[in-house]
Amino acid sequence: MMPGLAQRNDQYSFGFWSKEIDGVSYNQLQKFWSELSPKARQELLKIDKQTLFEQARKNMYCSRCNGLLLEGFLQIVMHGKSLHPEGSIGNSPSNKSGGSKYQNDCNSVVSNGCGDEMQDPSVHPWGGLTTTRDGSLTLLDCYLYAKSLKGLQNVFDSAPARERERELLYPDACGGGGRGWISQGMASYGRGHGTRETCALHTARLSCDTLVDFWSALSEETRQSLLRMKEEDFMERLRYRFDSKRFCRDCRRNVIREFKELKELKRMRREPRCTTWFCAAGKAFQYEVSIDSVQADWRETFAENPGIYHHFEWAIGTEKGKCDIFKFENVGMKGRGQANGLDLRGLNSCYITLRAYKLDGPSSDEYVKAHVQKGQHCVHGRLVVGDGFVSIKRGESIRRFFEHAEEAEE
Repeated sequence: MMPGLAQRNDQYSFGFWSKEIDGVSYNQLQKFWSELSPKARQELLKIDKQTLFEQARKNMYCSRCNGLLLEGFLQIVMHGKSLHPEGSIGNSPSNKSGGSKYQNDCNSVVSNGCGDEMQDPSVHPWGGLTTTRDGSLTLLDCYLYAKSLKGLQNVFDSAPARERERELLYPDACGGGGRGWISQGMASYGRGHGTRETCALHTARLSCDTLVDFWSALSEETRQSLLRMKEEDFMERLRYRFDSKRFCRDCRRNVIREFKELKELKRMRREPRCTTWFCAAGKAFQYEVSIDSVQADWRETFAENPGIYHHFEWAIGTEKGKCDIFKFENVGMKGRGQANGLDLRGLNSCYITLRAYKLDGPSSDEYVKAHVQKGQHCVHGRLVVGDGFVSIKRGESIRRFFEHAEEAEE
């Protein structure tokens, strides 16, 4: 079946097959369709992932638009899996049990030959698209196994309308119209893209209002995916940033060290308690520092062998082991301490020293450092590194998130 092949021979005219070509009428096309076996229909109306993305690249999708296309495809795959859970038959008109209520509604249309609402692509996620078990793109069962071609006609007619809507919303995006890419001279960016190329949409500066409107129209799953990337891709972008901004060797080492510490915090399942006053990301024990108070909690640190200790002391100073801000305090076997009424203004950093006295041995010290923040959030409040991914936290306000990104770029 190809677009524009036939015309129905009665008062109702289908837009997609509105022309009669080579003498093929709509009735002949309907007869051809009705005589196809279910397996033949499946083979006719599917496209594998590789072919799909090869065609997308030919249609001028830049590296970033291609990433969004891939994300959309993965969401269609997840939706397809929800329609055909483990144990169900899959894309088959006889599969009326074991699937979701949504899929059973589609199967009902197949069996009864009715239900104009279910034949409307706009009521389905992704306009009636789904995937097979092997990941090929296809149509929902209510279109594949319908007796009439009307459902397919609706799908094909809705596609150009959806494309026109996309072009109106994002006139500078990829997808045709002779729109070119802008090469940014970054070799081997991403996989399979060669150089880092972006369309006008992804190089233009967008207002926060535009970004907020775009964000509000996304599903939560899409939002989460946009806020994370693979660690290897993140490191590649980071190295490009080093080179383009001419970072010195020491600055590069500092950034890489911080990145590794983020990974270690994730591995230890420890959440830093950083504030806008102080960064508190030391690994020895949990702590939180504000302008006039300090809280420390070392219960997890000594949880494995609590019986070998006699008591704990802790202090706060301007250097490791010093107590010039808060004198050593004996807290017995308590696993935490708190100091109030402090004045930490004017400091660039401070150290918390924990001294653990054993029952039959010398004492041992643990140290953590708090860096002054000067009213800004540190990286620990924005990035999470672990499980092969780097994720960024949106914070309490998505508008403030975009504003901060703009400030960082400037």
